[in-house]
Amino acid sequence: MEETKVNQIDDGRVEVLVNVKETTWKDAQAKAFKKLAANVTIPGFRKGKAPENMIKGKIDQVKVMDEAINALLPVIYKDILDKENIKPFNQPKVDVTKLSDKELEIKFTITTLPKITLGEYKGLKIGKGEVSVTDKDVDNAIDALRVKNATVAVKDGTAAKGDIVVMDFVGKVNGVAFDGGTAENYELELGSGTFIPGFEDQLVGVKAGDKKDVNVKFPENYTPELKGKDATFECKVHEVKEKKLPELNEEFIADVKINDVKTVEDLRANQKERLTAQKTAEARRDYINKLIDAIAEKATISIPNEVVESQMNMHKKDLENRMQQSGLTLETYLQILGQKPEEFEAKLREDSKKEIAGYLVLEEVATVENLEVTDADLDFELAKIAEQYKMKVEDIRKNLGNQIEEYRHNIKMNRVEDLLYKNND
Repeated sequence: MEETKVNQIDDGRVEVLVNVKETTWKDAQAKAFKKLAANVTIPGFRKGKAPENMIKGKIDQVKVMDEAINALLPVIYKDILDKENIKPFNQPKVDVTKLSDKELEIKFTITTLPKITLGEYKGLKIGKGEVSVTDKDVDNAIDALRVKNATVAVKDGTAAKGDIVVMDFVGKVNGVAFDGGTAENYELELGSGTFIPGFEDQLVGVKAGDKKDVNVKFPENYTPELKGKDATFECKVHEVKEKKLPELNEEFIADVKINDVKTVEDLRANQKERLTAQKTAEARRDYINKLIDAIAEKATISIPNEVVESQMNMHKKDLENRMQQSGLTLETYLQILGQKPEEFEAKLREDSKKEIAGYLVLEEVATVENLEVTDADLDFELAKIAEQYKMKVEDIRKNLGNQIEEYRHNIKMNRVEDLLYKNND
């Protein structure tokens, strides 16, 4: 174990300074160099097989150190948690405070699990939902399968709901085209709800070659530039296409290629089994969530505000990134939803606090019930995956990489949920 110095910052955070032994650091650099060298090509030698003194000039020492640090971090972090008996709430903040070819010092700032005292967590009466799959459910599933495998053909007649209209359009407000309101050869399925209310309904009945002005009013929760405004979309229809669903027969069944399904009866049985498994999983998840909430209500939990804020900011940042990928800002997204920023913040804070409480419940039940996952347990689960995917266990480990401990934790959480499910009604 490396030399460590622990400093309790406050009730929710601890700082651990780790001075890595020179021998450990040197060994990590050597392994990192060897790994990087395997990809270096020197003329006259096979890849990675040139003399070390020739390869050294081709590898940046900074990259060697980065590779070595990344390899050491998960090992050192696990040792810290085990030795100091620290229970982290989330991933630590990591800072390299000293670095040379002989010296490595790392500072971990760890947010620790808030305190919790469990109340009752067994024998609760929550009510496990009954699962049933009707003939109508099976019919709908098969219809969805047919729609997924539908072909699209040009239609001579007028457009109906469910048909696809291929068109050019220009959107105007007060006779002036606005940004984002123009497209060419756009394919719109009528009835899909893709466009604002009223738009698609007005295209029902058009045919190829038609020109149609579609008059709409933008909703109040739309973008600031357009909300509440009247607009006209000048549309020129190029084509109308219709979906042709395949007949439900053995030819269709052969095309969808579902194992051991050869007849319509086989398909119905297969879809019923699939829906039953899906609904059972959904009912179990819904029950577990309600159960965890009930256990949290009976527990005594102390969650520092900064922990809630940290969790909230993480979710907010994640949402902002997803909105950015969609070309939206968080502000615009909230306007579309018709939600005020303060309402969004309050809901996000409440959800974050509830999420933390649920996590604490699961962790504490695992501790009380001694549901830790040993290395032998982990090996067993990895072996099952390897057998399922016809892979070697070492390849599974390699693919998981630094996420191996996260996978171990997921196994533990599954065991906790299994225990709670079996011991409550």
